[in-house]
Amino acid sequence: MKTKLPRSFWCALTIFSLMGQIAWVVENMYFNVFIYKMFNASADDISLMVAASAVTATLTTVFIGALSDRIGKRKLFICLGYILWGVSIFSFVFLREDIISKTFATTSSATAVGVSLAIILDCVMTFFGSSANDAAFNAWLTDSTDDTNQGAAEGINSMMPLVSILVVFGGFMFFDLDKAKSWSLIFTIIGVLVIVIGILGFFLIKEPKIVPSKEPYFKSIFYGFRPKTIKENGLLYVVMAAFVIFNISIQIFMPYLIIYYEVSLGMKDYVLIMAPAILIAAVVTAFWGRLFDKKGFTFSGIIAVVMLLLGYVILFVSKTTIPVFIGSLFMMCGYLAGMAVFGAMIRNRTPEGKSGRLQGVRIFSQVLIPGVVGPYIGKMVLRGAEMIKNSDGTESFVPNENIFMAAGIALLAVIPLCLLIKKLQKPRLVQLETEYEKVLKEASGSKTFVPFAEYPRPQLKRASYECLNGEWRFKIQGKKELKYDGSINVPFVPESRISGVFKSIDKRDILIYERTFNVDNFPGKERLILHFGACDLFAEVFVNGKKAGESDNGYLSFEFDITEFAKAGENSLKVIARDPLDIDYPYGKQTEKRGGMWYTKFSGIWQTVWLERVPAEYIKGIKIVTDLKGADITVLGGAAEKLLILNGKEYKFSGEKIRIDIENPVLWTPENPYLYEFMVRSGDDTVSSYFGLRTVSIENVNDKPVICLNGVPVLFHGLLDQGYFSDGIILPATPQGFVDDILRMKSCGFNMLRKHIKIEPDLFYYYCDKYGMIVFQDMINSGKYSFLIDTALPTIGLKKGISHKATAKRREAFEKTCSGVVDALYNHPSVVYYTIFNEGWGQFDEEYFYNTLKEKDPSRIYDTTSGWFKTDKTDVESDHVYFKKLNLKKAEGRPMVLSEFGGYSCKIEGHSFNLDETYGYRFFDRADKFENALCSLYTDEVIPHIKNGLCALVLTQVSDVEDETNGLLTYDRKVLKVNEERLSVLSGSLYNVFDETFNR
Repeated sequence: MKTKLPRSFWCALTIFSLMGQIAWVVENMYFNVFIYKMFNASADDISLMVAASAVTATLTTVFIGALSDRIGKRKLFICLGYILWGVSIFSFVFLREDIISKTFATTSSATAVGVSLAIILDCVMTFFGSSANDAAFNAWLTDSTDDTNQGAAEGINSMMPLVSILVVFGGFMFFDLDKAKSWSLIFTIIGVLVIVIGILGFFLIKEPKIVPSKEPYFKSIFYGFRPKTIKENGLLYVVMAAFVIFNISIQIFMPYLIIYYEVSLGMKDYVLIMAPAILIAAVVTAFWGRLFDKKGFTFSGIIAVVMLLLGYVILFVSKTTIPVFIGSLFMMCGYLAGMAVFGAMIRNRTPEGKSGRLQGVRIFSQVLIPGVVGPYIGKMVLRGAEMIKNSDGTESFVPNENIFMAAGIALLAVIPLCLLIKKLQKPRLVQLETEYEKVLKEASGSKTFVPFAEYPRPQLKRASYECLNGEWRFKIQGKKELKYDGSINVPFVPESRISGVFKSIDKRDILIYERTFNVDNFPGKERLILHFGACDLFAEVFVNGKKAGESDNGYLSFEFDITEFAKAGENSLKVIARDPLDIDYPYGKQTEKRGGMWYTKFSGIWQTVWLERVPAEYIKGIKIVTDLKGADITVLGGAAEKLLILNGKEYKFSGEKIRIDIENPVLWTPENPYLYEFMVRSGDDTVSSYFGLRTVSIENVNDKPVICLNGVPVLFHGLLDQGYFSDGIILPATPQGFVDDILRMKSCGFNMLRKHIKIEPDLFYYYCDKYGMIVFQDMINSGKYSFLIDTALPTIGLKKGISHKATAKRREAFEKTCSGVVDALYNHPSVVYYTIFNEGWGQFDEEYFYNTLKEKDPSRIYDTTSGWFKTDKTDVESDHVYFKKLNLKKAEGRPMVLSEFGGYSCKIEGHSFNLDETYGYRFFDRADKFENALCSLYTDEVIPHIKNGLCALVLTQVSDVEDETNGLLTYDRKVLKVNEERLSVLSGSLYNVFDETFNR
């Protein structure tokens, strides 16, 4: 339940956060201007003041923060600190040359004393400000919030730096900063406000309940500096080293920036340059956090550094307003984006429960070292700067563009450190155990247990079946050495944990599977058939040392008649597999370097291996074409005379074909997935199968083209289904994983799954037939993927005229796979729709493949180019919409299909695969926000389109997969992120709107 915070909390948060940030902006950006204009401070003076302030801020934050933890109090430190902070700010009112000169005879002596007093008072002010704000207020904010309201509180707090900059810049425009009276008024206003707010704090702030720290005071402070800590967290310290250099680069020029704009460039209206640049940079920074989540540190960090570097270069060579604005924009974007990226990386790499103990070393890297070294380099660069004579006869230095060159040179050192970070960075991946894996482990203790022992071909079932899954001897032969010699649990791939191997496979590795099997009573008239559900990619099969055959497709089943190679008694079986991930062959979402929407590569045997005995004349296949009254059944192979038994009735026929008309037919629908089971006898062979009576067509209803099931318009309300599992990667540990995905999505109100870029074992489609889950089936992509061409350009609207080239080998392999998929799924009533190309991935000759596949199986709907790069040769108007509001356009004569949308991401703690990276299209930190956003998406955007004719929609997606956290289920299938009942009710409202639209 969400914890409700009182109004006094929100009031205190807003007031203290804003005023504290205003005071810091004045100190960090304008105190340098103050001592420069009032006391003709030199670069040495400014450098010393910044360094002294940095040292004070660091020591105060570390020691006062630890003291606050030690005594378990926040309110006193905040309120008293603010009051004294305000007093110290107000004391600057008396720091005027006319007052000081009454004590010191010469003007030069007065200015020197003024600079010294300013530095001392700045340190005093920093001490009170850091005590109140950095050490106490930030800790109070953390202590006063929890997981249910922290996001809202941090949202307000994170706005204040930007708001304060705009307030200060806007306010300072009304003051003449060359006059001492203006500064006196500024310090009076800010000082009094800070004092008043400190007093208000005694009434507004509620002391949070915290347990005083019992850890030794100095042990906590110096924990981060211990050699052991550094050794255990090497990557974190390399990141902090890069952060030090990044901040040094900033501090080389930042203390002199406003003086450079106003004095060196003569831009009195510099606020008109800085304010818009900061506003735009703030927007960029908000986006940069998402970029970091998606692409990681190296990508987002280096681009931020490059932006900052580009800003330096432009500022170095520019002297006029527009180029200076552009340079300032790049500089501020790079600066704020870099701060966001480094901050996120440091938080991510800080060991859990150690953030407080590492605060000391972090403040050293962010404040102390840069605050001392950066300004020192800046003053050295400005040693030979031009001097100008002031009206009182004194001289002042004029900052020049060399500060940007020096900052750029320092920044270059960050790039090799970023590359080193990339080399050192190993993603923190969590091995998520599923309930199916637990069942597998428990069952594996039995000597008779065989994984995935269910009959693998439900539509052509025989009594003779021997499953060869289970333990096989297994070797991985590398290019130079034997990488693995042990056993493997077939059918699980060696990359998976539950295979017992759990190793990555290189494209040059050779996988060697071996086992024995027994053949008893092996008469000469029978044939022995060896089946493989699938093996990725190339496979050679040997029986008793003789080659039985080979396969070159990673997704289709294959079989060999091994009668001539087998013998009575014990036989040896050997499979040699290679998986070079050759992109001329279909590969789906596999990649050598997984990440984002591309997943872990899998290799070798990944479906059931099995034997069956058949007579010399045996049934090789069954093809079923249904209508609403019955079925036309073709029996391939076997003896000429056949007998079909259905519902207790016998139908004798000769040859291959028979027509069966059903009395009082029951149609197959998602609501009532009725299956007719039948048996065929042909000579000595007997097989069983099933069918469902259903048709799929496109009709015009109420002047809207719509996909119909059994002649009736149906809303295909579905989800993208990747078919990946945290235990077996490409398979669940048990087939129950398939069943549960189907049933849980049905319980949420969905009636369709879009099986995405993968062909499943036949069992999956049987379960969809049985439980009434419609399947939109994708073909498996091949060819090279281009992020720019296939994703980036279409996302911004460039969706036409792109097609990839295909070699003869790729063309042949893709056509073979597509044809094989259609053959394999022909009889499944649940499969109603095929996607040929998805988002242009490897797309070529789309019209040819539409014509070829439509001719092969005209009973299904074909989406030739799902998403974009469209063709006229397609049955539907298919669009993908992410990142923007739905605005689908009708196509004449074609049903409107939203084949991908949503992609909302919610990472569930304890159930996420990658702790460091998250992939999705809109991010939510809590499941309730995620659920509310999904429901709003359907009600606000989808329903109006249903009224306009939308008849199929595919939400991304069923479950999280590796980096992707945009599933309704977590990757381990343990958490459903949405309320099942609420989603079911919402689904019902979608169906009702659809029925009203099409008069159902």
